[in-house]
Amino acid sequence: MTDVVANSVAGFMTGGLVLSAAWGLFWLAISLVGLSRGTCGWRVVFMSVLGGCVPLALATALVWWMGGLERMTSVFVMGLLGMPTVLAGLGLRRMPDGQRAGTHLAAGVRHLMENLLGMHQGCGGCHDGHDQKTCR
Repeated sequence: MTDVVANSVAGFMTGGLVLSAAWGLFWLAISLVGLSRGTCGWRVVFMSVLGGCVPLALATALVWWMGGLERMTSVFVMGLLGMPTVLAGLGLRRMPDGQRAGTHLAAGVRHLMENLLGMHQGCGGCHDGHDQKTCR
């Protein structure tokens, strides 16, 4: 019974760490594009690297501590699916304004991407090559 609980908790934690690493690497890609366009600095890129690499290193250490990939059980795999299920459930929750939480998250991500990538607002989202003053 103790092994079942340990495997499921380790799977749940590993699933969360892998999701966090994927989120950090997603922002790394966005920040590298922003850096190449000159709309964000090295600090944003560095924080994205940390946001991707630290959870990935922790997940790797946890899998190594559990005995490697060859010792993974079905209970561990079910635990891996736990964190994405929790996040999907939270994303489907309604906010006070009636919209789902996932919709708010997507709008926030879109807003941050526009800021980091330097999207223009006045002309429908053109990129940094457009010089009209109404676009800024």
